[in-house]
Amino acid sequence: MPEMSLMLEVVINGKQSQNVVPVIHRSGHYYISSENFNSLGLPIKFDDLPEVEIDTVKGLNVTYESATQQLLVNIPTDWLPEQNISQYKTAGYEASDSTLGMLFNYDVYASHSTEITQSDYISAFTEQRLLGPFGIVSNNGIYNQQFDSEKVNSSQNRYIRYDTKWFYNDEKSMLRYSAGDIITGSLAWGTSVRLGGLQLSRNFATRPDLITYPLPQFAGQAAVPSSVDLYIDSFKNSTTNVNPGPFTISTIPFINGAGNATVVVTDPLGRQVSTSVPFYVSSELLQKGLVDFSLSGGKIRNNYGLENFDYQNNAASGTLRYGLTNWLTLEGRAEKASQLMVGGAGGNIMLGQFGVLGGSYTTSKAKDGAFKPENQAYDYYDDATQSDDPYNPQQNRNSGDQRSISYSYTQRNFSINAQRVIRSDGYGDLSNYKSSYRPNKKTSQITGSTTLGDLGSIGIGYFDVERFDNSRLRLANISYSTTVFGQNSLYTSINREIGQQGYSAQIIVSIPLGNWGGASMSSSRDSNNKWTHQASYNRAAPTDGGIGWNMSYAKNSGNQSDYKQAGVEYLAQKAKAQGGIYGDKNYTYWGELSGSLVAMGRSIYASRPINDAFALISTDGYPDVPVRYENQLLGKTDNNGYLLIPTVTSYANGKYEIDPVNLPVDVKIPVVEQTRSIKESSGTLIEFPVTKITPATLTLVDESGTPLPKGSIIYLNDRDDVSYVGWDGDSYLENVAAENKLTILRADDNTQCQVHFTLPEHPTNGIHSLNTLVCNR
Repeated sequence: MPEMSLMLEVVINGKQSQNVVPVIHRSGHYYISSENFNSLGLPIKFDDLPEVEIDTVKGLNVTYESATQQLLVNIPTDWLPEQNISQYKTAGYEASDSTLGMLFNYDVYASHSTEITQSDYISAFTEQRLLGPFGIVSNNGIYNQQFDSEKVNSSQNRYIRYDTKWFYNDEKSMLRYSAGDIITGSLAWGTSVRLGGLQLSRNFATRPDLITYPLPQFAGQAAVPSSVDLYIDSFKNSTTNVNPGPFTISTIPFINGAGNATVVVTDPLGRQVSTSVPFYVSSELLQKGLVDFSLSGGKIRNNYGLENFDYQNNAASGTLRYGLTNWLTLEGRAEKASQLMVGGAGGNIMLGQFGVLGGSYTTSKAKDGAFKPENQAYDYYDDATQSDDPYNPQQNRNSGDQRSISYSYTQRNFSINAQRVIRSDGYGDLSNYKSSYRPNKKTSQITGSTTLGDLGSIGIGYFDVERFDNSRLRLANISYSTTVFGQNSLYTSINREIGQQGYSAQIIVSIPLGNWGGASMSSSRDSNNKWTHQASYNRAAPTDGGIGWNMSYAKNSGNQSDYKQAGVEYLAQKAKAQGGIYGDKNYTYWGELSGSLVAMGRSIYASRPINDAFALISTDGYPDVPVRYENQLLGKTDNNGYLLIPTVTSYANGKYEIDPVNLPVDVKIPVVEQTRSIKESSGTLIEFPVTKITPATLTLVDESGTPLPKGSIIYLNDRDDVSYVGWDGDSYLENVAAENKLTILRADDNTQCQVHFTLPEHPTNGIHSLNTLVCNR
């Protein structure tokens, strides 16, 4: 057979490469150059040969397809490169906005009681917040005033400062810088304390697109180009097209705990291969390589909520979490004061599909007086050292340790959580430094729940607390919830303190009433066998504004009292007002007014309470423009063209829209939708520019009275911006002047003609109607 030269497309395992190479057919075999063979991406190479007899290479199955002029090459799937397909993609770093401004939150509460022994009372919580690109400076506190000095201590009538601080979040590095009143970072086996000082910490909240816990991966392989469907617990999660070869899919399963994934591979002929893979997802772990930490230093704050400036004793604290692997997260903590050193290490490890096991060990070393108030003469450890516990003899009272172990397992129908913490007599940390407070000696708890399908769900709990004075509290709880008679819900629970007589129980039936709110009926029993029966009805105020209310009636079998309560709430765009009455024989009347004042852009705006971020929408002074946030209508701009949105989620890319339908026809709106991200506790001004224009409509014809062809280009006053002739010569122009020249480039023959006209003095409804104008060549 004579030698034949071919130009063929190489197709590997059914995937077209679009790569046409010279192929020689000689003596019944196919030859290609070693350079073209090496470019196919196969794991074997031929560098010392001018050409390769491709159909004799071990592992390759080669077929010539004359109809399509293709060389079909089939290779083992494990020769092909692995494909890593991620269904989860981060949006990446994106700077958030913060406009210079000030915010004042207020919540004023007043009450009046008809009972002689009770006094009238008023309190006002306020927050002052300075915001801008430099971060947030805030202060909050409450002023209390009781009006009957004969019944109360007049020293309580004063202002209590809670927190004064500055903080700044850097989205690029996910770091938070803080100064002032701070709370130290903590782990599940540690505690936090309040300091006045400085703090540097990781803040993953600045990147809501980032998933910090490990995502499950599902592997498979395809012999030819195929479609892969992923099902999570029988619900379809995604569909992906894959090339021939092994693949790994990473996805967000939208569940926490154990689950089952099914990977279905479908080839072009419709043949399917299905594989089931169990997996476990836990938010207690960090992805491999992620680091979470908090470093704090300053003076310990005492008597929070009682004293304004009680800072004593220098202290420093640090916590660290590191994702060593996707199944092991390491943890550590350290604390330091002048008479105390604390250090500990721990971690969480995933046990395959069987949950997460955690453990930690902490040791503390203290000097005499470290755990004794400076103004108190006794050492509260003295009594503890008389204990018979051999683990902590008296000579070790200034050193001790804490040990903890935990376990958690969750799946769709069952979950269990358990934790045990043991502390020796000499153990202490910053939470009880220079304080008479003592942590518990032993704490144990176990909780679990299971679903019974249509029959509801059951929850159980056991809590055991042993103190250093040898007192002990053991509490057991069981609860059951289900739906009855349609959408109505039933909840019942029983609590028993082990070692004590009696038990407490409650049963609640909740009845949803759609747009009219909901009603509930309940009965509860205390440990003294006293029952309370209650009926209530409530309707929340609509989020876009309106009235809500609540009322209830309770009967107590122990003292035969009738407790009655009623309240009303009015949610407006600029404030929130509440009021009501409660009591049995004597009644208390109360009222509350809360809201915010925002100073931004040389004006002050009133709003509902702002807890996090806000956005100020501007339409360049045009009122009554509807504004939407995340596709929800929130209101219309005021007489000055502004609307304040008080319920923005910080760091989320929110969509803001205006509806220009109510704007006059002689304005132009270049942008009606914007996407913004706003910093934590901050706000920004979002401007929708509205440009005043002078529009005109006209009909263009040639010398014979025939309308100019549609699509002809109109140049107004020799400007670059153009308009076009429509059907029957009808045209629309923006920003016409008093005297105008039109140059029209005809769409049929590319010839030009011109029109001159003078604008009428009085437009109709904002638009100048020019009727018919003749375009002369």
